[in-house]
Amino acid sequence: MLILAAMSLGQFMVQMDLTIVNVALPSIGRDLRGSVAGLQWVIDGYSVAFASLLLVGGRLGDRSGHKRVYLAGLAIFALGSGLCALAPSLSWLVGFRVLQGVGAAIELPATLAIVSHTFAPGRERSQAIGIWTGAAGSSLVIGPILGGALIGAFGWRSVFIVNLPVVVVIAIATLATLVEVAEARPSRIDLPGQVLGAATLSLLAAGTIEGGSGGFMSTLALGLLAAGAASLVGFLAVESRQSDPMLPLGYFRLPSYSAANGLGIVMGFVAGGLLFLYALFFQVVQGHGPLSAGLRFVPFTLAFVVTGPIAGRLIDRVGHRAPMAVGCALMAAGCLALARLSTTAGSALQSWTLVLVGIGYGLTSTPMAAVALGSVPAQRAGMASSTNLTARLVGVVFGVAVLGAFLPSTRSSGRRFVYSFTSGLHDALLVAGIVAVAGAAAAARFVTAKATT
Repeated sequence: MLILAAMSLGQFMVQMDLTIVNVALPSIGRDLRGSVAGLQWVIDGYSVAFASLLLVGGRLGDRSGHKRVYLAGLAIFALGSGLCALAPSLSWLVGFRVLQGVGAAIELPATLAIVSHTFAPGRERSQAIGIWTGAAGSSLVIGPILGGALIGAFGWRSVFIVNLPVVVVIAIATLATLVEVAEARPSRIDLPGQVLGAATLSLLAAGTIEGGSGGFMSTLALGLLAAGAASLVGFLAVESRQSDPMLPLGYFRLPSYSAANGLGIVMGFVAGGLLFLYALFFQVVQGHGPLSAGLRFVPFTLAFVVTGPIAGRLIDRVGHRAPMAVGCALMAAGCLALARLSTTAGSALQSWTLVLVGIGYGLTSTPMAAVALGSVPAQRAGMASSTNLTARLVGVVFGVAVLGAFLPSTRSSGRRFVYSFTSGLHDALLVAGIVAVAGAAAAARFVTAKATT
């Protein structure tokens, strides 16, 4: 249980950094004079680096020992956090957010892999994963509230400084509890696959963001998207020929494994997009302060926190398929209900619709992680956990990029801006709902009723 607490705290920290920074976006935009596209990169700079390097992070843990790699990732994350607090401009902030993402990518895969090594397959592991997932949910509850309070008292830079004492606590807990776990036969790093994978994600995200601000038919947007597509083709070709690839494509022939990672993309797309959209909506359109905006995310995150551990016990009785399909359906229902609300809708009505999305996210998250880990041999736990986490972050990257593209590209005031923002928000929510419906259909079709974990 002490090991589980140390790993859950690491999960807590990197997830908290997403929610704290979302609440800080309007303040960052005012202070550093950032556009909507620039604020998208404050989120996606972190997420792209995070997602691009997660597979390498998992491989490093498998070959060098998860404890050692975990501590190294913590150190890099702390350095990035300190530099973010000192950033003199938006471009520097985005660069330091990338460094944070590198640390998070090295650190986070080790948490789920260590949990998998520590707890026996079956009910014990499912419940441990439920607690690990609940820690992420706790960070989503605490992050917006803590971020709002810190911003109100000390300014937006304090949301990065707060990471430093958390890293110290995690490092002490890890050193005191964890015995090293390493792969018996270390394997080499797949550098061509890593470079092409990172290029694919970065170029496609950049093309989507540029398309939202300058038009998808612009030369720059089309060029970035075309380059991203070419990188993707190259990545798949390289990985299919490697003897020891970064991303073993053979596992994707298993329907449950493919569906679990596909649903990771869906979850990240919906949740990451909603957090970005409503962090701006609550403050820029409705005029709430940072703390008030943070409190408005509590119904969503609290529903996730409560539902995650329950789902861990539920899958022991009904299997994985039903919770995943129902969870995605609830996310879709929440998004479509939000799309029907006006800017003057009361906080109670907004809260109940966000609760639907949070319950759906919690129902899907735990069985999805269990299916991904249960589909591969135990010695590939690092690969499976990092692949599944990468899928979630890829979803966040494109949730922010695609859904953010519906918003007006420049900030202004007046009725025209409110109308444009609200119209774009409703269109974005419809897209998010459609993506969640597709996730529900995939879970019902491809996930086996009783996957082994």
